[in-house]
Parts: sequence; C-alpha cells; structure tokens
Amino acid sequence: MLRRRLNGVATVRRTQRHLRWIVPAAILALAAFLRFWALARPGTLVFDELYYVRDAVSQLAHGYPTTWPDDDPAFNAERARLFSNEASSIAHPPLGKWLIGLGILLFGADSGWGWRSAVALFGTATVGVAMRLGFVLSRSHVVAWITGLLLAVDGVHVVLSRVSLLDGFLTFFVALGALCLVHDWRWCRRRAAPDRVLWCRPWLLASGLVFGAAAAVKWSGLYALAAFLLLLTLADLIRRWGEDRRPMLQSIRQGVVTAMIALPAAAAAYLVSWAGWIAEPGAQDREPGVPWWVSLWRWHLDAFTWHSTLDAPHPFQSNPLTWPLGLRPTAMYDERWDGYVAAITPVPNPLVTWGGVIALVFLLSVVVRAILVAMRTRRLAPLRARTTAVAAFVLVGYLSGWLPWVLTVSRSAVFQFYAVVLTPFAAIALALLLASFASPVRGKGLMRRAGISLASDASALQGRRFAVTIFLTAALVLGLLFWPLWIGMPVDHWFYRLHLWLPGWV
Repeated sequence: MLRRRLNGVATVRRTQRHLRWIVPAAILALAAFLRFWALARPGTLVFDELYYVRDAVSQLAHGYPTTWPDDDPAFNAERARLFSNEASSIAHPPLGKWLIGLGILLFGADSGWGWRSAVALFGTATVGVAMRLGFVLSRSHVVAWITGLLLAVDGVHVVLSRVSLLDGFLTFFVALGALCLVHDWRWCRRRAAPDRVLWCRPWLLASGLVFGAAAAVKWSGLYALAAFLLLLTLADLIRRWGEDRRPMLQSIRQGVVTAMIALPAAAAAYLVSWAGWIAEPGAQDREPGVPWWVSLWRWHLDAFTWHSTLDAPHPFQSNPLTWPLGLRPTAMYDERWDGYVAAITPVPNPLVTWGGVIALVFLLSVVVRAILVAMRTRRLAPLRARTTAVAAFVLVGYLSGWLPWVLTVSRSAVFQFYAVVLTPFAAIALALLLASFASPVRGKGLMRRAGISLASDASALQGRRFAVTIFLTAALVLGLLFWPLWIGMPVDHWFYRLHLWLPGWV
C-alpha cells in the first residue's frame, strides 16, 4: 500500500514537471502559428510599413535611411533597389529598422516574409517573456500559462506582431526590461542589510541595456525605465523605514547608485544603435567639419520639435483615453471585392482587452487598500506585502506606457496600436485575477487584499475553477474568430460585419 502511494506521488510529480515544459511550449506554438501563418499576405506594404521597411532596406545599404522615388506600396526584390543616395528625414532611432532589415537579409525582399519575419519572431518571443514575468512575479506556473494564452490571442498584439512597424519591437524590450528589474528586485531583497547601499546589481545593469534598446526603437521606451526606477526607489524606502537609522538618506543614496548603474547602460545601448549613422557622414543632419556628436544632438532637437508639434489629422487617430478599451482600432489594410473583404485591423479580443481593464482596476484597489490600511494603522506591513508589491509593479508597467500619451492628449497624430506596449501587463493582471479567483482561499492573497471574501468549500472552489476554464476557452475561441480580421484573410462581407461590435470598429 505504501509503495503504491509513493509511486502515485512520484507519478504526479513527474507529470507536473512535464507540464511545466509542455504547456508553455504549446502556448508558444499557438502564438507562433497566429503570428507567422500567411505572413506574406498582403504582398504589398501596409500602413507605415511604407516608411519603416523602406528605411530598413536603405539603412542596410548606406548605414542610414535614404529617399525613395515614389510612395507606391508595391514591394519586391526589384523595387527594393530603388532607393537613392540622399539621406531621408527620419522620426525614430535606428534599432527597429535594423531589426526589420535583419529579416530581409535572411529571407529577402520578395515577399512579406522578408520584411515581417523579424517582428513576428519578436512578437512570439514577447509571449514567452510575459509568461516568465508572470511566473517570477507570482511564483505560479498557472499564472504564467494564463498570461501566455491571453497574450497569444490578444488582437492588438497579434496584429503588431505581423505588421512591420516599430511598436512590436518596443513591446518586447519593455517586457524584457521589466523582467530584468523583477530579478533585480529579488536580488536586492536577498542581499539587503540595514544602512547598506548595493552596488553589485547585474540584473539592474541588464535592464539598463534592455531599456536602452527600447529607447533605440522608440523614445517612449524611456518612460517605462523612469517609472520602474522610481518604483524601485519607493520600494527601497518602504523596506528601510523602521529598520535603517536614516532611511530617507539611505534610500536617496541607493536611488543615486541605481541611476548610476542603469542610466549609463541605457545610454550606451542607445548610442550603439546609431553606429551606422555615426560612421557615415552623409546621414541626416550631418555637416562637413562638424563632430558627429554635435550633429546627433541637433538631430535629437529637431526630432523632438517635430514630435511635439506634429499636427496631422488621420481618419483612424484615437484619443489615448480610449486605448484601454480599444474603441478606435487603426485599420491598416482594407480591400473589398465582390462581397469579400480582406482587412488588417487590431480589433481587440473583447474578453482579453476588457477583462484586462477590470483586472487592472482590481490591482489598483489592492494597492489603494494597502495604502489606506497603512495610513490608518501607521504600520508599513500592508505596503511590504508581496501581493501589494506585485500589483504595484504590474500597474506601473501598464501606466508607464499609457499615461504619458494621456498627458499629451492634445496631439492629433496618435493611434490605438501604440497601446500594444500595454498588452503584456494587462495579460499578467488578468492572469493574476483569474488565478486568484480559482485558487483556494489562503492567508492574505490578492482577493483578501482587495477586501473580497470567497467561499472556501470544495464545491465553491470547483465552481470558480470551472468559470475560469469557461472564460479562457471563450477567449481562445474569440481569438480564433477574430483572427481573419487580424491577418488580412479574405472573408465574406457578412462575416466581417459580424465582428464590428462597436461603432469605431470599422
């Protein structure tokens, strides 16, 4: 009897070990299928691919982007050689275009496989990074698996992993930088000591390099770095309060050291991305006899002025306040004939996107409740709780990609697809909520931290788990139903109209 029981336990443990690899592999396979299938369709440049793909090709040839003779979206190996020797005006740093160019080098410019393969690869990798981030934050494989599944079928993320724009690369680097900072957070907690400032922080150095790469794709990558560094400084102050003799002073010192490690690393990674521009004197804003660093500074001033004064109304521009709910997706491709429609539009998966907003509000309630309890009791225990820290981290990741755009709401030329950088954090938030709802009620979990009481008997737990299973199944089914609109698949017009749930989804 005992041997049989031990054998049963061993079998369960082996199954669990296998699932830890099988389930993530299956989720990544699903993510890859949704992002790579029919990647060459359509065979023309869509939306801002017209700028970024052509910049990538000419940058490969010259080290910097050059001008093209027309705005024809047709593109193949022959047209890929039509660039001139004259430097063109560019609006963003070079790294994203180098990455697009890498795919073209590997697969050629004869089809969309060449100019879209890199963004599809990085989009799939982002699902893996988000799963790992969800696990490190929660120490739960279930949270990681739910995070990966939700992000795999997120409409905004699928589209921006199939269209060769810059935001898919930006999302990958922001998620990876956040993962490095979580590891740094754990590194510091294990080595913390009263009145001690930590200098040896390899994960912080790695995060600086990664966020520097994010900024080398689009400047908005710096928002996340700044927000997370502020959060780490605040967390350090809360940890030291009541333990160090001079907690404020020590936290300021640690904050300065943190900046001294992360910011130079970010600056170095950012500068390396400009190597081609630096090496070639014919690039934009380069002048004979003027040092490259002076010209580079001038380019940044000009680019900042251009971005801050940009006023170019567009039929699919959207107010950043509407991004969390996906009220105005950016139609990137639309072709109609004989009752058929082929469209590429980041219409959100309703359960994933709207459920993510509910989950973020839930996490906000956890943080606010912890603050109120700490103020009432004059004890920092609620703020030091792991659940509070995890909720705050996910919220900061999401808000750092959204609030800066809300603060510049007067600018017209902003689009819903910028919100792709929010999707990993929304997926993690929803995974935390669903996993907490389906877990046995223990201690001070997320539900209890939010002041929500759940029945703890076996039948109630089974019912909650069944509800979560139904939700995830429905999210998967919706993802598959909306997928044709995300990839430009020709469908009947009635099928296309069936998916336009809101007036802005056209």
